[in-house]
Amino acid sequence: MGAVLILTPVIIASWPAITAAVAGAVASMGLVAGESVKEIAKQNNAPQEKSVEVDLSENQTMAENIATDKEIVFTKGSVEFHIKRDSRGQCSVCVKGKGHSEVELKQMAEEFTQKMTQCFIYNKVVGELKNKDFQVINEEVSEDQSIRIHVRRWVD
Repeated sequence: MGAVLILTPVIIASWPAITAAVAGAVASMGLVAGESVKEIAKQNNAPQEKSVEVDLSENQTMAENIATDKEIVFTKGSVEFHIKRDSRGQCSVCVKGKGHSEVELKQMAEEFTQKMTQCFIYNKVVGELKNKDFQVINEEVSEDQSIRIHVRRWVD
């Protein structure tokens, strides 16, 4: 999956932009919203549970839009996805699960992070295109999940 995007100026979005990106990634991966972090932690206090954390600091624009000291939790089967930003501003995706190796959990975390980033960028691009009076003519999603957006704008 790849994305090449050059946009100027970059407009910093708010927490809703991140939740839209997370929602898009969640929907595409078949995840379900968790009840509450404390309840999930109580239910999954098994010794064989493993966790892997992936840092989001490479995507600073997206990371800046996640509310500090907030966490969103989604589940898929026995696997939990935690998207959070601590008080120091460090953003991460933590994946916890029973019956999975750390390599499998790392792969799930990376896949989710890539999908979340793609959804965030897609929403920003489409929003900016509409703000600049472009019309989306066609969208194509290739086999590698890259998205091609065809646009036009009439100039008087």
